[in-house]
Amino acid sequence: MIGWFRRRAEYRALIEADAEALMERFGENAYSEARFRQHDAPDVVDANRPAGHWERVKEAIRQIENRR
Repeated sequence: MIGWFRRRAEYRALIEADAEALMERFGENAYSEARFRQHDAPDVVDANRPAGHWERVKEAIRQIENRR
């Protein structure tokens, strides 16, 4: 069970890191870029990201932008 929590925390950190990287690189277009990766490029292998990853990144970007 502890391993599950650790993997979950590591995956959450990956989502946050990807969200921050997109925001740094694409600025106000980061949400659109995550949306593109989610919808328009689902078959692109991207550093072993699991299915649904970019949707989670997109939501993380939305949450970060709402806090600002």
